Amino acid sequence: MLRSCFVVFVSLLCASCYTGSNDSLRNPVSQQGVSATIQANLPFGAMEAQVAASLYKDGRKQALVGGDIVVASSDSGLHSSILRSIENLGGDYIANIQVDDSGQGVEFAVEHDPVAAREDRWYPVDELLVDPGPGELVGYAFDVNFPSEIMLTSPLPTDTYTSRGQTIALNWNTETNGDQIRLTSVQTCFSGDQSVQWATSTIINSTDTGSHDISVGSLIPSTTVVNAISDFFQQISVMIVSSVLEAYTFGLVSADDIDLGSYNLDYCTISLTVFREISNDLGADISGGYAIGSASDTVTVRYEP
Repeated sequence: MLRSCFVVFVSLLCASCYTGSNDSLRNPVSQQGVSATIQANLPFGAMEAQVAASLYKDGRKQALVGGDIVVASSDSGLHSSILRSIENLGGDYIANIQVDDSGQGVEFAVEHDPVAAREDRWYPVDELLVDPGPGELVGYAFDVNFPSEIMLTSPLPTDTYTSRGQTIALNWNTETNGDQIRLTSVQTCFSGDQSVQWATSTIINSTDTGSHDISVGSLIPSTTVVNAISDFFQQISVMIVSSVLEAYTFGLVSADDIDLGSYNLDYCTISLTVFREISNDLGADISGGYAIGSASDTVTVRYEP
């Protein structure tokens, strides 16, 4: 995929029209004390989960330094993974972890391990460094359970849409638990040797109805993409989808600067991920944020105008 000359990179995970007002699971980060935003997601048919986490102190995102790391473990500690920073000192951490028994969920823990923390750094692991000791976030731990699996029955990967006026009919297996349903999409449009990519994320059902219709034009407008500023409510879902699709949405375009009507689009791909989401308890010592367990399924369709 070629990065377009008209792509403008901005802050991490910028691009969604969702404001968080209809999200019943994600509480805001507190301006006092420690907050956490955490998600563990298990795709349909997979034995590996995507895990992501960000930690906050007095409302400010905290980058882990001095040997502190976030570790995810599954299957009673049989498998574990260190969450790695997406951007140096950015404070957003992501990893994949094997999950043999989804019923046990995933545990997140902030640990102090100077050797493990240096494994992805530029300097040698065995270089002698001064260890400042555990930071104030070490010791926090969170358990995240998964909801029932979700499987998309439509659309199909072979489906192609030729008009912005057409409707994409999303259908999936429904559950009676009333779980929240989120749709996160990544649109990539090609014009000759140029490409542009952005993401959207929104709650489509506050309770599980098993279906949702969305127009092609709402995902790929004919003119400038507007109202596409991201906030922390959907950033982790975009992180997770981006890691699966190897998308460029970790440092996304400023959608207000893209006038799709100015380009002769050859085609676009639309990757649609539907999440079934449940909330998990962060614990009494955490002031704000959320811990989301989710199951997902993804399908990619084409738009050829």
